[in-house]
Amino acid sequence: MKIRKNTSWLGLVRLVQYSYKFRKNYTYNMTLKWITVNTRLKSGMKLINALTTHKFKLLLTHIIVNSESDELFTDEELKRLRDSLKLTAEDLQLLIQSIAYIYKQASKVILKPTVLQKQLVEELELDSEKAEEFVKLWSSETKKDVGEFENSFKLDDINWELNIETANQIYNKQMVPKARVQFKLAEMTNNSKKRCSYS
Repeated sequence: MKIRKNTSWLGLVRLVQYSYKFRKNYTYNMTLKWITVNTRLKSGMKLINALTTHKFKLLLTHIIVNSESDELFTDEELKRLRDSLKLTAEDLQLLIQSIAYIYKQASKVILKPTVLQKQLVEELELDSEKAEEFVKLWSSETKKDVGEFENSFKLDDINWELNIETANQIYNKQMVPKARVQFKLAEMTNNSKKRCSYS
């Protein structure tokens, strides 16, 4: 195949450069794999940062304690909060949803507290004092969950599989490792073992 002009090559180079820039810009909101940062959450972060650290801690504690119930707040509690924080109903809803969403997503991942705190401050732009309080409460709840898990299960076996994609149609010489780990656990119930596996 004969290429008439060098502009075709130039166009291809520009396309690759644009693709790289797009991926770089796109990953700005995707650097945190455990949470999706969108415009709504960014607006919620501004409301969170406008709170005092004490009020943020009280709100977060209430949300954690009531996370299993159908409603986080009663109508009466919402009215009191609206009056106390001087927020509209919509802003109050966004504030509560943002705090609950961040906590829920953080509860699904295993991170070092220092890493989580750094990500909250640098990526989500949460005030450092609030990030510190968040991590304290998150660590406390995580320890409880891990403690319950340790008392209920015993590790029986581990299986693992590693696949490495060395190149694809777009990127040559790019190694993308994909690992799959399977934990075989024995559930401890009245001194008897019940096998189950988690991937």
